[in-house]
Amino acid sequence: MIWHQPVGVPQLAAFALVLTAGAITLIRTFVRDYEPAAVGRSSGRSRLGIALQALGFVLTASGPIDVALPWSSAGSLVSTFVVALIGGTAAWLFRAAAAEMGGNWSIVARTRADHQLVRAGPFAIIRHPIYLAMWLYLFSLGIAFGHWLTLLIGLPFFLAGTRIRVREEEKLLRAQFGEDHARYVREVPAFIPYIR
Repeated sequence: MIWHQPVGVPQLAAFALVLTAGAITLIRTFVRDYEPAAVGRSSGRSRLGIALQALGFVLTASGPIDVALPWSSAGSLVSTFVVALIGGTAAWLFRAAAAEMGGNWSIVARTRADHQLVRAGPFAIIRHPIYLAMWLYLFSLGIAFGHWLTLLIGLPFFLAGTRIRVREEEKLLRAQFGEDHARYVREVPAFIPYIR
């Protein structure tokens, strides 16, 4: 199995585009909806999850990028299509989930005094669409950079961080919404639509 493979400029460009789309959504959402005075409860432990997820991204991105594929080669074109498809799906999902959450959205796990239990949009079919989008970004990064080994090394850190963040968020939501949240957990899978 090849752990590091050459890449083409188009697949790097495709990743840069989807990363830019995600960054713009992140910045817009944060600027538009940041209201520190409205915070009800928050979780400092979720910062550990954020750090582990970030470490997963850093590890996946680490190492040389061998730009050796001609732009028109089959490998370059297929990789570009896969990166655009997976990364584009990640950008779309991230944007749709952030828009649906509105003022509920936050980097650190927290609830607001006027927090709403969001069950519309992507949240109607999965409880954590932003974490699924982040996983898709991570996977598209590994493909775009040709970093299969570092993706395998970074993935456990990302998953551990996601697990911590999900636990903290679910704990806060359960405390605020009680049976409504418990029903939501029973009815909607965490990450993969229609799979419990």
